[in-house]
Amino acid sequence: MPQHWPMIGRDRVVADVLGQLNDPDVHGIALTGAAGVGKTRIAREVVVHAEAVGWNVRTIAATATSQAIPLGACARWTDDGGGGPAALVRRVSEAVIGGASGGVLVFVDDVHLLDDLSALVVHRLVESGAAKVVLTTRTGESVPDAVATLWKDQRVLWRNVDALDCEQVAAVLAAAYGAPPTRRCGERFWGLTRGNMLFVRQLADQEITEGRLVALDGELRWEGEVTVDGSLAELVETQVGALREAVRKVVDVVTVAEPIELRCLAVLAEQEAIEEAEQRALIHLSEGQVFVGHPLFAEMRRARGGSTRLRRLRGEVAEAMDDDGSAAVVVKRGLLWLESDLPANAELLVSAATAANALLDFDIAERLFAAAADAGVGARAHVSRALSLFMMSEGESADEVLARAPLVGDTGTGYVNDVVMRASNALWTMRAPAEATRIVDEALLTETGERRQQLLVFQAIQLALAGRTAEVVETLGRIDRRDLDGHGTVMACLATCMAHGELGHPDRVAAAAAEAARALEFTDQATHLRGPITEVYTSGLAASGRIAEALDVAEHFHRSGYGQPAAMRDVAAQILGMAHLAAGDLTAALHHLPVRFDPGDWVGRGFLSVNSFSRFHLLRAQALARTGDPNAAAHAIEAAATLRHPAYRYYDSVELLAQAWLAAAEGRCGDARDLVHSAAEFACAHDQFAREVWCWQTAVQFGDVEAAGRLGELAAELKTPRATVAAAYAAALSSDEAAGLDRASQQLESMGDRLAAADAAAQSVASHRRAGHTDAASAATARARRLAAACGGAISPAITGLDVAAPLTEREREIVALVARGLTNRQIAQMMHLSVRTVESHVYRASSKTGLIGRAGLRDRIG
Repeated sequence: MPQHWPMIGRDRVVADVLGQLNDPDVHGIALTGAAGVGKTRIAREVVVHAEAVGWNVRTIAATATSQAIPLGACARWTDDGGGGPAALVRRVSEAVIGGASGGVLVFVDDVHLLDDLSALVVHRLVESGAAKVVLTTRTGESVPDAVATLWKDQRVLWRNVDALDCEQVAAVLAAAYGAPPTRRCGERFWGLTRGNMLFVRQLADQEITEGRLVALDGELRWEGEVTVDGSLAELVETQVGALREAVRKVVDVVTVAEPIELRCLAVLAEQEAIEEAEQRALIHLSEGQVFVGHPLFAEMRRARGGSTRLRRLRGEVAEAMDDDGSAAVVVKRGLLWLESDLPANAELLVSAATAANALLDFDIAERLFAAAADAGVGARAHVSRALSLFMMSEGESADEVLARAPLVGDTGTGYVNDVVMRASNALWTMRAPAEATRIVDEALLTETGERRQQLLVFQAIQLALAGRTAEVVETLGRIDRRDLDGHGTVMACLATCMAHGELGHPDRVAAAAAEAARALEFTDQATHLRGPITEVYTSGLAASGRIAEALDVAEHFHRSGYGQPAAMRDVAAQILGMAHLAAGDLTAALHHLPVRFDPGDWVGRGFLSVNSFSRFHLLRAQALARTGDPNAAAHAIEAAATLRHPAYRYYDSVELLAQAWLAAAEGRCGDARDLVHSAAEFACAHDQFAREVWCWQTAVQFGDVEAAGRLGELAAELKTPRATVAAAYAAALSSDEAAGLDRASQQLESMGDRLAAADAAAQSVASHRRAGHTDAASAATARARRLAAACGGAISPAITGLDVAAPLTEREREIVALVARGLTNRQIAQMMHLSVRTVESHVYRASSKTGLIGRAGLRDRIG
């Protein structure tokens, strides 16, 4: 347990206060804020710095005990002399100064606890100019008039001390315990303490003692539920103080329903008690909503309010609430009803559960659907509950719920029906695609009408995931869209986006995404599909070369608030990272693409997070390789492989591309080209023509002069911006046309692919050099370096080659790149499957051609 907690996030405040104290027109500073926010710590830091530069510091200690005693805070400076109050104040003021040479700084902590005569001493010290002061006071407390006039007259400046923000709390915890908190841990601390350092310390001490807060694998993790007891409870109770029953009811009502509308609270509690609670900062109002004054107040009342009392209050609030139809209000009322002493209301519970699904809060939805099923709603509630469990990746529980569903009743004609749920659970949660196929194929033998159309939609999605593009289009053609509900329509649009994105039809992708957006306005159970729809829409635009549009779509989605619910928090960021990678912003891509998968985090258990991590992490591997970090890229590829879903074959080429960029980063250009060829061949075999274009373009970036033919065919067929530009790029490289490579670089940059633009510019340098165009080569070199820097320090075989003007063979370039990475000749020999003597010969020839001296010269020049 840390003995000393660092002060973080306060350096600017300390510096400002010290600067103001040096201003001859400023006589002091008053720091105000809530109890425990850090006022005293800041003031003491100011005092330490002031004393270090020559101030004579005096400290006046104001306490609740000394407040009842005249001059109690200044007792150390009092004498036995007589006289009236004025004489006493004068003598004590003189004693405080005590003949000090130089400036005197008086520090008064908790100035609101000063007795009246001590307050007059402080007033006299400031008014006479004998000393400057640093004061602290608690927000909302009454301050003696003698002190209050000091800031009213602007002699002492008033400064509010805010609580720490979430990042600062995380930094404090990291410094105190030597391990950064996980995001969830940091957010929980801030959510409960609101940045109040007194609460942060007390809560951390309690949770460390209880074993719930632990440092594990270099991170501070916090598991389990918090309880407000022991010294933490005493601390909170000290701040809350004694409450009369009417005020306690106000706090308890707000606690069970936070936030609660003021007009609803006014129905349930006395107006005078509401006003008293607000005055004592036990509650606070914002735009007609009432909140508990501090999260720990609420935790303490939940622990000590009594379960029977709190259940009764929840029922009172639920009955008093106005149902404005918004999803959040419907969910809150349903939860309050569920956790109250009121009899079950099945209709209300189903409405609330459906609204919770729309808000992507599947944990709450599952609880509400379970209660509705227990209340006798029927099979429909069981199916909907299974959907909620499925979205949390709790497959076995979902299967159990479906198995217990009544055999009679409505099991659904919409997309969310018993068959689709069993197949979905088999496909995604249980990772058994063959079983999912069996379930659907068997049902299609007998199902007709609407249920048959929904099953065909599921079949199309499974085919799309398997990369069977042509079969997706054929299956979609057999679906009567008029028989689909909103959820089924969105899923059909998702399959359409996936198929036509692969086929290189971006306009059809955009149309399907727009149709999905319209359908989402009329369904509550498909809100989570906004993520997948946006992902494939963004990917389809990027693959076709409409990169600026892809970035706009991803940025708009990231700002939309989709990522607010816990289960979806990272999805929008990852889509934005994908778009940034396509646009060549490696720094932004690495910021947004997933760093690790944490199975202990609830977010990590969510359906979308589990099934999206692998493909987004492969993109992260590409970005790492392009920044010249092959070790991290290799680890990322390995991590992605461990979570690879067996049904997701459609991005096999993405994995091969990641491996290719890793090979290139390691200097194995031949291997890189072979891997890209495999990726292009897979894409072609699966009718993923837009993806095939991107693969062949990458091959060109690796110096492949044989890609021009196939890219020409694809450009004639697809007519997308990427296909057209990539074909021209390949043609210029294959014919060693320097001017053509310059044009290709400019076209790639205009298209938004700055990484490829940098490679094309770098390749034109070698072409210009071979033609003897020295000035053009210099200009192209400058352009390539500018683009690579703008991308975040991108590297590639072409960019690395800028540092070698001599005409080296490909093998020599590969070995020089490995030398630049610091590998020994033996390590290079093992990696390249060559003898050490052969490597030594290549190093010698490369050194001779470049005029550099041995390995050291090559490493210094290229590394």
